[in-house]
Amino acid sequence: MCQRVIANTPKFLMFDLQKVEETEHMIFGADYILIRPKTSGCTLHLANTHYRLRACQLVLLAPFNPFRLTLETTRQHGATDCDVLHFRLNALGQTFVDSVQFKTIKNMLDESRRGLLFEGCQNNEIHALLNNMENTFEFSQVLNLLRLLENLSQLSPQRYLIDNSFEVSNIKRTENRVQMVQDYIAENLAESISVTVLAEKLHMADSTFSRFFHANLGITFRQYLIEQRVRQAARYLVSTDWTIARIGSEVGFSSLSNFNSKFKSLLGMTPRQYRSNHIDMRKDIESSRAVEGQLQKQLADVTLD
Repeated sequence: MCQRVIANTPKFLMFDLQKVEETEHMIFGADYILIRPKTSGCTLHLANTHYRLRACQLVLLAPFNPFRLTLETTRQHGATDCDVLHFRLNALGQTFVDSVQFKTIKNMLDESRRGLLFEGCQNNEIHALLNNMENTFEFSQVLNLLRLLENLSQLSPQRYLIDNSFEVSNIKRTENRVQMVQDYIAENLAESISVTVLAEKLHMADSTFSRFFHANLGITFRQYLIEQRVRQAARYLVSTDWTIARIGSEVGFSSLSNFNSKFKSLLGMTPRQYRSNHIDMRKDIESSRAVEGQLQKQLADVTLD
């Protein structure tokens, strides 16, 4: 029987550690998933296969990888205890994710589309870090996550759970469709971009595309479009001498008042104030990603507020 797949993208900025709740259907989302069974009795379902997990094993899954967890209750051991860590990289900033220092972790995350199973004493440090994690955006917790990923990237998985090339290609196909949408938006910011236009390109109904977009990127299409327009406007404000009105038009805002309103709501200041505050970045604009890093920080600050 074909499993129904349900989109599931929890609301958080960087990570969320939670107890497993058994689901009836396969679920997928835009997050990386680290599964930690603390007792026996947890079964992981992937596509048409399933794996009975043992206590202290770890499983790392990539985004867009449908899975389901079932839990057993026995008289001898009681209820099954299993944690799931959802995490995403966008709050770290693309500059950091693309850095040489992050390369080993990035390689491991790329491999996780095959479903990585870790087990044995090598997992002890990872379990210790998970025990100390709290669902806050305090700097100490961000460091905990980075230490966890760094330590995990040094381990060798005992097994790949998704060896079927068809399953892997399905995950890759979803990633490609998401990338195609992002590329189209980036290349056509000045144009009128609607759900209907992009839904047609993916051969989806408007409502299906909206659910697909939100499930895979954790944000609505409209909000994503506004953020990308504001990001590009901020780059133009620092790197060009164009007028505020021209910049608003170049990134697709219908009026100057609309541009000013959306820009201020996201970055906490008007375009004119932003240009004035960041004019010193111009001398480094060709040789650094300072603007992108600053944007990422400001957007994160606004989200937290």
